[in-house]
Order: sequence, then structure tokens, then C-alpha cells
Amino acid sequence: MKRKLLSLIMSAICLTAAIPSTLVFADGQKVVTLGADLSEDQKNAILRYFGVAGQNIQTLTITNQDERNHLGSYVPLEQIGTHTYSCALVCPTTSGGIQVKTANLSWVTSNMIASTLSTSGVVNCDVLAAAPFEVSGTGALTGILMAYESASGEQLDETKKEIATQEMITTTTIANTIGQQQATEIVNDTKMQVIQGNQVNQETTNDIDVIINQVAQEKNISLSDEDRQLLQDLLEEIADQNYNYDDMKETLERVEQNVNNNIDDSQVIGSTDDTAQDAAANTAQTETPETLAPDSILKNTDESALGDNVNFDATDSSALDQTEAQQTEATQTETTPSGEFEITTSDNYSDSEAQTEATTESQSETTGAESGDLVTSDIEMIPLSDFVLSPVTSEATNYKVYPAGLQELTVSFERNDIVAGSGTVSVYNAVDSSLVETVNMDDEKKVAISPLDDDELNDLGWTEGYKAVLTLSEPLAQNATYFVAMSQDAFSTEDGRGSSEATPDSYTWMFQTSPYGFSITPAEDGYKAGTTATATILMDGSDAGYATIENVDESLLSFDQNEFWATGNLTASFLASGETTFQVAFYDVAGGNLLYTMDYSVEIN
Repeated sequence: MKRKLLSLIMSAICLTAAIPSTLVFADGQKVVTLGADLSEDQKNAILRYFGVAGQNIQTLTITNQDERNHLGSYVPLEQIGTHTYSCALVCPTTSGGIQVKTANLSWVTSNMIASTLSTSGVVNCDVLAAAPFEVSGTGALTGILMAYESASGEQLDETKKEIATQEMITTTTIANTIGQQQATEIVNDTKMQVIQGNQVNQETTNDIDVIINQVAQEKNISLSDEDRQLLQDLLEEIADQNYNYDDMKETLERVEQNVNNNIDDSQVIGSTDDTAQDAAANTAQTETPETLAPDSILKNTDESALGDNVNFDATDSSALDQTEAQQTEATQTETTPSGEFEITTSDNYSDSEAQTEATTESQSETTGAESGDLVTSDIEMIPLSDFVLSPVTSEATNYKVYPAGLQELTVSFERNDIVAGSGTVSVYNAVDSSLVETVNMDDEKKVAISPLDDDELNDLGWTEGYKAVLTLSEPLAQNATYFVAMSQDAFSTEDGRGSSEATPDSYTWMFQTSPYGFSITPAEDGYKAGTTATATILMDGSDAGYATIENVDESLLSFDQNEFWATGNLTASFLASGETTFQVAFYDVAGGNLLYTMDYSVEIN
């Protein structure tokens, strides 16, 4: 199981990875890594963001084969993927510990990278890690290490580099359950205690379980058995190395302070509903004493190069001061990024280019560049801010995680003139940007637009409105992150003069699914009395030992099986017309403790 978890998390997008084919050493110099699969525009945008565009700087191109050469013995090749978008700027320093700033990393934080780099043997270094579009960032560490070795001329210990990779995997795996900040906190704090204790007592390995229990209790963190085992395995590896805590102290204590500042003490830890509660906490920084050198690369970035809606994060809040200033200035002047760089969320750039060309064609027709019949003023753009999206994992929903098995997407509008357009809505896996499904908006079997009912209007605080419900062919997977892209013509107005303000590369709509789930096969004309449908319980790979279906009104609905010890199918029988609710509860196998409860409602015609 441990090996499976490591493989799964490594399947996330690698921001940077691999040993380049040729290393040219430059003592104390800055080194850039760029992915071989980036377009020229994307490379130029990254160089502008790093503040090194036009400079004569050593640049390493990271290919997917480089990535496979380095990681192939550690994880299955099929988990590594086929594309590499590698972006990092590394500058070894003589003091200050490890300082990190990230851009467009949705899951790996600057504190995770700093703590993990310290495990590899790096002592003092400034690091920028970025992508031209949003990625998880799980694989960022490897490419940064390669750039560091090239820039410093120092070959890091291979074992410590392997442990550093293991630490990143462990942290992000635990984060899937308890969130980024808590995962970073427990890994960083236990690591500190193990290394300090190891310098005094060579028997620290025997105390690791005690250390984990103590830190977890102090921080009010609940670990699953699998996560606890991953952490114990990591700490045992760390305890076997001769780390000098004095070399790591500045970095690890800064990470500890940052994480403590970012954690909301009122948050209930360990609830699956809060899995991604702090998924964007990396964008909210608490002030910490400034420790960056005035000429640090972290202070020389050009945020405008990456466009709008970019997540920035840094181990030192002063590195974000210019970010806020630039964004404020950009808002006031309404300027656009230089270089006309097109942001894309696709992992396959050829697909993205095709999407961009289609968007450009559509926009060209809209502005009358080719037909001459329409001008921009003829089209009313419906801003995405006017849409209410569901499911969505965002600040507005307190970073909610949704049950696996979902098969419906909903878009609500505070207006009554919305109709389906001729475009598409596509669902992608955010880990590798692979296409999950595309819904054609003119498909009446999959798209239903209707008025919001009174309860829905009350929940939204509206007096009127419509909703569009999009039905997917297959239920969404467990423990997954998705993003949804709407084409600009996905929605329109009844008079045809309105168009949704969205593009195929929009990254506004993202959501996460939990380790548990339940689904019932949708019916084209709704569920009817006297019919049946197949339902599925999803629990494999989770910490649940069994699941039950509870509080069913058997006069309206019945199931041929009510208890499950693994993922499986069952038959739902619709007995009479009416609306009914029921719950699906998941329990651990050891003590029968309730882990997660899901509420479902079914309308039977």
C-alpha cells in the first residue's frame, strides 16, 4: 500500500524534474531550468517572471526522458507522464537559509519546498519555482536540486536527495487528508525533533513513534494509520543520516513560524470535509520578520508576465509585497501582460494551441475582424463572477471537498434569459490535465436549464434565477482534483446577444473529491416509480473498513444491499413517487468509528 501511495502522488504534474544530459558547473551563479515541452512564448514569459529575460544566464533544458532517467527506478514510468514543463531559478547564497517563492503551484507550498530542500543537504539558497499555468508542483524538488548542483558546483549526497523526494511525497500524501499547512507542520516539527535528538542520542529511531504522538497531540492533528506509517518510515530514514541541525535550523524554524502563523486555531483537524480547507492558504501570508537580502531573486520577479489569477507564495512575506503592488497597479491601469502570452492549463500544448486558435477565430468573428457584420458593442459579455458554480473548491465554499461519484455540474445565474449555447464545457484531471469528459451544450440529454426553486433561491439570496445542470457520463473518481473549462459560447442569452465571458483555458472552476463516494446511474427522464438503477459505493484505498446506507424511506426507495466492506455495486429500486433522502456512512474497521457521512436526496416521478 505504501508503494502504491508513493506512485499515485508522483503521478501529479512534475513542475521540474530530472538530471539534464549535460551539466556545466558555474560556481555561485544563478541557473534556470526550463521544460522542453514549453512553447517559446511560455519560456519567454517564465524568463520575464524570473527577471532574467535577455540575460546571459546558464539554462538547463529538462526533458521528459531526463525525468524518466532520474525517476524511473523510483516510480512506474506510466506515472511520470509524457510531458515536462520545468521552471526554476536557483541562486546559492552564503547565509539566510533556504528562501523560496512559487507561482502557479496549486498544492505544493514554498514552505514544503524549503523544508524538503534542507533534507537534501542544501543549507543556503534562494529559489523561484513557477509554471506558466497552474500545476500541483509535486515534482518541483528534483529539478531545483539539479539546478542547485549546477549553480553551486556541489554534488549533493544521493541518499539525502532520495530522502528529500520521499519527504515531499510524504508531505503531499498526508496533505490529501489533513491539508497543506497541517501536513507541513507535522512533518517539519517531527523532523526537527528527530534531528536534534539524534545529535544527542543515537537511539532516536526507537523514539520516533513517541515523537509523532507528541507532536500530533500538541498540534491537535489526527493521522490515519497509513499516513502515520508514511511519516514513521520517513523519520526513520532521516534518523539514519548524520544531519547537522545547526545547518538546518534557520530554514526549519522559519517554516515552523510560517506554518503556525497560517493555521487557524479554530479549524477542526482530521475531518474529511476539511481536507482542502487550507488548499489556498499559501496565498494568505502572515507578516514575518524580513530576512531576504535586498538583491534576492525573490524580490526581482515580474508578476505581470504570468497574467492574472496567479497563486503566489513565499517563505518570506516581503517577497510578496511587490506582488500586491503590481497587482494593484495592474488593476488601476488595466494593463495586459507584456508579450501577449497565452496562459494555458492543458498538459498537451498541441491541444492547447488548437483551443487557442479556435478561441482566436471565435473572438475574431465576434469583433468583426473577418465578417465585418458584428462589432464588440453588439455582444454583452456575461462575466464569470456572475456565475455560481457547483461543485467548486474555493474560498467561497471554505475549500470544501465533495463526495466522489458526482455526475452533475451546476451553473446558476441571477437572471432569467440564459439558454445553452453552441459551445462546450470540459472536465479535466488537474493532476495531469488529461481530458475526462466534454459536454456539448446543445446535447439536451446532458444539459438541462430550468428556473431555480424557492429553496435554491433562498440559499443564494436571490429573488430570481436559472440553473444549468450538466450530467457527466461517468462518476468522478475518489481523491481527485478537477478543473472545468467553459468555451466562450457555452452559454448565451435568449436574444442571442449575450455570451459567457470564459475561454477554453479558464482555470476559475476547480474542485476536489474525497476518498469516499456514492453514485446512482442518472436517468435521462428522471427516476420513475417502478424502475431500478445501478448504484455504486466508492471506498477502496480509503481508511474506511465498511460503509452502510442508512435512514432510507423504504416506502419510496430500497436497496438490495445496505452494508459494504469494499467498493461495489448495488441496485436501487424506486417504489413510489416523491422526494426522499438517505445517508451513506463510512466507518473505520478497527473500532467502528464514524469517519464520514454523506447526505443524498432523490426525486422519484
